[in-house]
Amino acid sequence: MLKQLQEEFYQNILAPNETKNYQDKGGFTGADFMQIYHHQYFISLTEALAKTYSCVKRLVGEDFFRSLATDFIKKHPSKTPNIIDYGEAFSDFIKQYPYCQNMLYLIDIAKFERLYERCYFSTSAVFFMRSDYPIIKIWQLDENSTKLDLSIGGDCLKIYQHGGRVVVEKITKQAYDSEQNN
Repeated sequence: MLKQLQEEFYQNILAPNETKNYQDKGGFTGADFMQIYHHQYFISLTEALAKTYSCVKRLVGEDFFRSLATDFIKKHPSKTPNIIDYGEAFSDFIKQYPYCQNMLYLIDIAKFERLYERCYFSTSAVFFMRSDYPIIKIWQLDENSTKLDLSIGGDCLKIYQHGGRVVVEKITKQAYDSEQNN
C-alpha cells in the first residue's frame, strides 16, 4: 500500500493539478507523508552525489556508496536550492569516515571529481591539483579493472574547459609549484 502511495505521490508531484486527498484515501497520517518525503530527499541527494562522485561510487561499490552518502546527508543536509552546489564537503567527510581509512586515495578522487564538475559548469575556471595518488589512472579505471596500482606515483593536474569540454591535463610538479606561487 505504501509503495502505491509513493508512486501516486511522485506522479502528482509531476502533475500537481491531479492531486488527490491522500489522507482520505487510506488513512495515512502526516508522519506517513513525512516518511515519503524523507525517503525521496535521501534518494535525490544520493543520486546527486553519485553523479558528481561517480568514480568514488565505482571504486567502493553501490552498497558502500549508498551508506557513505546516507551518512554524509545526515551530517551535511542540503542548504541550497541548487543541487549542483551540493556535496562540497564530501572529500572532507570521506577523510573522517571511519570505513574509508584504508582507502585514503578516495579523498583525492572526490576532490578531483568536485573540481571537474565545477569546471564543467564554469567556462573560465582553471583548477590545479596535486595528489600523492595516480588520479588519472584511478579515474580511468572501469568496472572490469582488476587491480588498483597506487605505487606508480602521484599526479599534478590542470583542469580547465576548452571547446565546451573539460580537459584534464597532467602537468609537471614544477609547473604545479609555479602556478601555486602565482
